[in-house]
Amino acid sequence: MVHVADVVTRLDHGFSCNLFRPRMLQPTQEQLATLPPSGRIAFRVADALSKLPRRYINDAFMSAMIGSCGSRRLRVHGMEHLAGLGPESSVLFVSNHRSFFDFYLLNAALRWNHSPLPRRRIFPVRATFFYDHPLGPFVNMAMSGMRMFPPIAREKARAPFNKFALARCVEEAETPGTVMGLHPEGTRNKGVDPYSFLPAQPGVGKIVLEAKLAHVMPMFVLGMSSSLPKEFARNWSADAGEKHPIDLWFGKEIDFSDLRASGSRAATQKRAADRCIEAIAELGKLHRAGVGGGGEVRGAVGATP
Repeated sequence: MVHVADVVTRLDHGFSCNLFRPRMLQPTQEQLATLPPSGRIAFRVADALSKLPRRYINDAFMSAMIGSCGSRRLRVHGMEHLAGLGPESSVLFVSNHRSFFDFYLLNAALRWNHSPLPRRRIFPVRATFFYDHPLGPFVNMAMSGMRMFPPIAREKARAPFNKFALARCVEEAETPGTVMGLHPEGTRNKGVDPYSFLPAQPGVGKIVLEAKLAHVMPMFVLGMSSSLPKEFARNWSADAGEKHPIDLWFGKEIDFSDLRASGSRAATQKRAADRCIEAIAELGKLHRAGVGGGGEVRGAVGATP
């Protein structure tokens, strides 16, 4: 009989998938021990899947889900800012955080506009549900193919694991052919004003400063809630694109060369994170003014996923 404890132990001692990519930075046993047994298994599975060329894993489900809720409403602005990026680029999107589905919309926008950006995409996520709760890994697998990785912990007791997670994010963000999505606010902004933002978290600043090979692109998204039934109804209502639009704006690449020259210190990391928020806020101003992000608007309204 195989016991769960035995499975966890075996996974804790180096389960990996080396079919396509070299083994990346791994947590120590002490760092990994801060996750519950189910979370440690989930980490090892996500780590193994992260090495695969994610061209097809769960794309159909993700596209169908967002298509059913936003295909008639999504308007994409500023695609010209991504024109110089290709399948081997390292791209780090920083976005405001109004919905659980912000980066699902990013995937849809890139797919429906036939973007050549890499299909290997990962999105660091708070460990609270997706790695701590027994159901979390199953939801992660079903909804993203374990792309919500690596887990980020905030509790002081997990500081050693969080140190690893940030270092792994830097390594991932510098890997050619990778897209990563980060929320500088760190948590979902539930405020009534979509053009105001929560304080930027320095962990994001650390990643953007140290991932020197990554192109850091700002993104602003507005118009989708966290309720799929509500969004499904809106998508199939009359004049959905006019009454319930979803707008996604891309901006020009953020330059951190001046801050990187000062080194990755705590104060500099906070300034870098603040710069991300400032770039996102500029896109929010364009949205509020109704101006195209660069003059041209490429909509996906009526797109077929």
